[in-house]
Amino acid sequence: MSGRSFVLIGAGSTVFTPGLLRDLASNPAFNDFTIRLVDLNEDAAETMAELGRRIARDLGSDMKVEAFTERRDALPGARFVTTTIAVGSAAGWLRDLEIPAAYGVQQTVGDSVGPGGLLRALRHVPELVRIAEDVADLAPGAWMVNYTNPLTANVRGVVRETGVSVIGLCHGTMHSKAVIAAELGLQDRDVHAVFAGVNHLCWLLELSSGGVDLYPRFRELVEARAQDRAAPSNFGEGAHSPVSADLLRGYGLYPAPGDRHVSEFFAEYLRGAEPTSLPWGLQGGQDMTFQYIGEKDELWNRLHAEANGSEPLTDSRNQEAERLVSIAAAILTGRDHVELAVNLPNDGKIPNLPPEAVVEVPAVVGAAGVTGLAVGELPPGIATLLTARAQQQELVVQAAVTGSRALAVQALMLDPLVPDGATARAILDDAVAADPSTMARFARDA
Repeated sequence: MSGRSFVLIGAGSTVFTPGLLRDLASNPAFNDFTIRLVDLNEDAAETMAELGRRIARDLGSDMKVEAFTERRDALPGARFVTTTIAVGSAAGWLRDLEIPAAYGVQQTVGDSVGPGGLLRALRHVPELVRIAEDVADLAPGAWMVNYTNPLTANVRGVVRETGVSVIGLCHGTMHSKAVIAAELGLQDRDVHAVFAGVNHLCWLLELSSGGVDLYPRFRELVEARAQDRAAPSNFGEGAHSPVSADLLRGYGLYPAPGDRHVSEFFAEYLRGAEPTSLPWGLQGGQDMTFQYIGEKDELWNRLHAEANGSEPLTDSRNQEAERLVSIAAAILTGRDHVELAVNLPNDGKIPNLPPEAVVEVPAVVGAAGVTGLAVGELPPGIATLLTARAQQQELVVQAAVTGSRALAVQALMLDPLVPDGATARAILDDAVAADPSTMARFARDA
């Protein structure tokens, strides 16, 4: 297989994969590429491949699209490898929310931190490490781009265990920047922003336009519009968001990407909350997660129809796939491209965070690959908060890689949303019982 191939592992992603196929077919840099779609579900892989071929024809692209169920068959010589896997699928994600909830631990998303994010890491880190080992064996020159959550732990696991060139991508900060620009009455392209931190808790360090500092104006906007902790449920983010406003007052910087994600890093916003009536306007965030999980079957029905030609193609472009294609094109062409935020090893980019921590910072992309940019020290309070989280996630990665029940329990006990050791052990035991195929290593007698 030639190096002109792009491998997507976890091709059954109902939102990401169609967008990626459209964006690749729209970019001349990939006109002679072969796109290899890998999924354990043969129908998912074949359906997406058929959809990709139809998109290519529709856009006049010569790219080829192939389906695989075995990744090692698709990987030889690949230039780019993207992972969007979901071990346990949507049912596993639902359990990550429901099992902690049975012990009074409410989450809004449960895919990054909190007990749900931790359980997800115990399933995903080992599989992503195995994928990375196959990449190192069969496509040693490839760039691996991971989207699978929990992004920070997954990228750290790959870096810790392999020598593969890997980054993690998430659209959250880009969306936050666009919302902030709109609320200031400006075009996104006219606003300069610098974010830094960890995925799903990334702090706005700079905000300007035409050399004018916009942060004072934005602070005033937040104070004027922010709702209080009794806010009604809402789905949006921006100056009105009560959790983000409260954190801005407390830490001096605005966090991204929205209350439903950042709230899970702090006990005070979710601990002790009652189901169906989360405070701080967070019920909307939890409702959104359950709605998204429940939409999977409906999305698949539409994709099957588009793939077989019984329904017209929809505009499946999405911001996240567009970023990946821009990054890959910059590496191919050598034309430098600046990214607002990528996830990669710290190595001094934020000097007062652990060097091994995976951080979210701006980056330059070009012929040399992806180079994260140094942003300087974070304020002491934020650095302390993120250091503690990075150290906890290091424990999560160690537990996932080694299969240590003791480390998994300790990592759960260290999470702010988990009240005590008994709850930590009960959550882990229920997760093992619900999915022994992936969690048996963490059983009491393991």
